[in-house]
Amino acid sequence: MYDSDVIVIGGGPSGLSAAIRARRVRTYNLHSSSVMIVTNTSPGGLADWTKVRMTGDGWSHEKGEIIGKLMNDIKDYSIPIKNEKVLEVKNQGDTFTVVTDKNEYTSLAVVVATGMKMTWNEREHFGDRLFGTLKGYRFMEDYFEKLCEKEEGKTIVFVGTDKLDKTVELFQKINQGRMEIKKVIDEGNNIRGYEKKDDRILIATEEGKVYGDHVLIDFESYQLKAITANLVDCEKDERGFIKTDKRCRVNDIGLFAAGDVTGPPFSIAKAVGEGTTAGLESYRYVYRRKFGKEAPVFAFYPIHQDGDPTYFEIPELEDHYRPKLLADFKVEDEKLVFREGELENNDKNLALLRLCDGKHTLGEIRKELGDVAKTIEKLIHAKDLTLEV
Repeated sequence: MYDSDVIVIGGGPSGLSAAIRARRVRTYNLHSSSVMIVTNTSPGGLADWTKVRMTGDGWSHEKGEIIGKLMNDIKDYSIPIKNEKVLEVKNQGDTFTVVTDKNEYTSLAVVVATGMKMTWNEREHFGDRLFGTLKGYRFMEDYFEKLCEKEEGKTIVFVGTDKLDKTVELFQKINQGRMEIKKVIDEGNNIRGYEKKDDRILIATEEGKVYGDHVLIDFESYQLKAITANLVDCEKDERGFIKTDKRCRVNDIGLFAAGDVTGPPFSIAKAVGEGTTAGLESYRYVYRRKFGKEAPVFAFYPIHQDGDPTYFEIPELEDHYRPKLLADFKVEDEKLVFREGELENNDKNLALLRLCDGKHTLGEIRKELGDVAKTIEKLIHAKDLTLEV
């Protein structure tokens, strides 16, 4: 018994895309997987800070728009989000354990989508005394000059990995001693958040509080050194980014990675694409683990590659499976109404839904309620229930 088929670590566009795809595949006969997102802050990631461009101006989204759409699906599919800080991912052999600052969760598969940096509440202050190296150093030279001229005698705090020295050197050449310079080295888990105090910005860290009149987050330093991949023991490149194959697989035992944590190029289009791939691949892995055969995931993969397709079959409902309800339902007149399916509102169905919690086996449920196969199959086809092992 475990907590979720798939655990996704990270609530940016990559993590949200992975969770949505792992949770729900439209193919008629396929189970949905149980999916959980664990993220240290509210969903959005860096994509929720400003306007984003998928390819160019013709395909772009205003601030918050793309995350809003992804969150609509997260809510629609009843995907739970745990606002907790992940400390470590442990490979236990048959399962993974995700250790957070509050709990431990187990799963068959894990998708690491932690981005290039751990975000806290920076976006609340972005553009108001908190800025970032988002537009290249030609732009930054002009910005630095204007800032030094206007804010002489004030303090600027640079935040980044230990690779931020190039940016600080550029600022020092322009600054000529006009502003005081402070640095906060982000080690991946030592920053606790930002707070506006009067006209200053407070940075809370494990070591204490750092005050500045302005804060500049050096994104290039995060591109030069990965600090969000340390929570998992796996193969990484020379800069610390997680290595994957083209299907976002880190290994063949259920570990996947997607988005900025896999290294350059750093792009929201790449994040969404890799998240989608990792979600589908984690789904396929979990399906093989649970049912011992390939999932006919039409139309993402060919379904005739291994014999005849099985679009209208679901795995045999054996006694050892543990049904888990995945969706909320409403009581309307004489019906129990789900997102797509519905059941009659009677005592047997209500009792069944209470027992579909991932803890009771089908054998135990049958002993208590008798034959429930048709109802279970109906909920599976409606993507409102899955079978865990």
